[in-house]
Amino acid sequence: MKSSHGFVFRWICTLALATSGMWYLSSCKNDSSALGGTFFPSHTNVLQIDTLTPLVETVFLDSIPTSGTGVSLVGTYSDTLSGTINAYSYFAIGAPAVKSITSKVVFDSLCLVLKPNRYYLGDTTSAFHLNVYALTRQLDLGTNSAFYNTTVFPFQSTPLASWTGRIYPNRNDSVLIRLPDQMGINWLNAIINNPSTISTDNAFINNYLPGLVIKGWNNQFIVGFAAKDSSTYIRMYYHNQTDAKTPLYNDFQITQTGLQFNHVDVDKSQTPFAGINSQHKLISSALTHHYAILQPLAGTAVRISFPGMDNLKQIGTYSRILSAKLIVKPLRGTYAPGNPLPPLVTLTEVTDYYTIQDSLFNSSGNYQHGDLVQDFAFGNSYYTYDITPYLVNQLSITNFNLRTRLMLIIPRPAFNTTFQRLIVNDQQTRQDPMQVSIQMLIYTIR
Repeated sequence: MKSSHGFVFRWICTLALATSGMWYLSSCKNDSSALGGTFFPSHTNVLQIDTLTPLVETVFLDSIPTSGTGVSLVGTYSDTLSGTINAYSYFAIGAPAVKSITSKVVFDSLCLVLKPNRYYLGDTTSAFHLNVYALTRQLDLGTNSAFYNTTVFPFQSTPLASWTGRIYPNRNDSVLIRLPDQMGINWLNAIINNPSTISTDNAFINNYLPGLVIKGWNNQFIVGFAAKDSSTYIRMYYHNQTDAKTPLYNDFQITQTGLQFNHVDVDKSQTPFAGINSQHKLISSALTHHYAILQPLAGTAVRISFPGMDNLKQIGTYSRILSAKLIVKPLRGTYAPGNPLPPLVTLTEVTDYYTIQDSLFNSSGNYQHGDLVQDFAFGNSYYTYDITPYLVNQLSITNFNLRTRLMLIIPRPAFNTTFQRLIVNDQQTRQDPMQVSIQMLIYTIR
């Protein structure tokens, strides 16, 4: 049955009649209903509406704060949807734990130690390649409150050290990168002969090492490292001249965790989303094979709006939304047990392009993260959101410029410490379309 307003209805038609305390069902027709030969001039119906069409768009996110997260992301990942992602990490090392050494000692080696945090994206069966570079300028926030995925600092063109090997993210194995011996000898001599030049963080950074950046090269995956004092540090090994068998060490740890951050470069030129950038911040799913991409750290989110929502007002003489659900379905083939869907995807209200006004509450007043149902076997995965309060509120706003839109976003900490991704279908795709399911109480006077 089709109305004059462009909606297709599945009627759950009920006529409420208080006759002997019982409810009677009316027939589904547009003229007056009849019961026992008596005609009534009105209809009360509950309508199930499932063809309110959402406008789905991919939004370009200008910058994501990545400093102070305690996570270093390094490496390269590439596929036909995300494009090519390159991540590298900046951080500053602080003064040595042992401030002075009076005994006669001999330098052995200097190593940068990196401990994986179990996060990865891509094929970890291939060898991983790392370069370590010294910064030529100190990390300094200046007037900013954070560093972003777009922030860069200058570094030396020649790496201090390189490393190639296998990384096993789910093990507790650390990566040890041998640094130049002369660097370690200079630091040890300073601790012995001139400790004031190296015994504080500022002195060490000013006189010896402004900071480091770790970059990958020729990699097939991105790996996460814990960027904390006990997980990322430089260890100097040495021994007493009189006791070569007893190794000694002195650690230089990350002490200014707020200055550690990740830079991310993304090339989407070979993807359906090639047209989105800082100058063109929106692209409709109609131009990207009827899907949109949510991957905040790579600079994208998914925005949803309902241009035809005012047609709901034209159904019946009086109407009220009883419930409204948004069902978001991922694109099949874009997730697997080794690359699962984000467990939490928050639905938010946004103004302009992507300025978040608030997370969307459900009818019970709770934040919504999608209640993911993940089906690897048959691909019937989906997220569900209660948008009843949102639609009711939006329909009450007569000034269209004051209305908001919806945006899917991955909440912190995954928001800026991982490359979690969700590819969503719009309503026009044949398989697993996005759905809006609305129940309305309609009262029509004939």
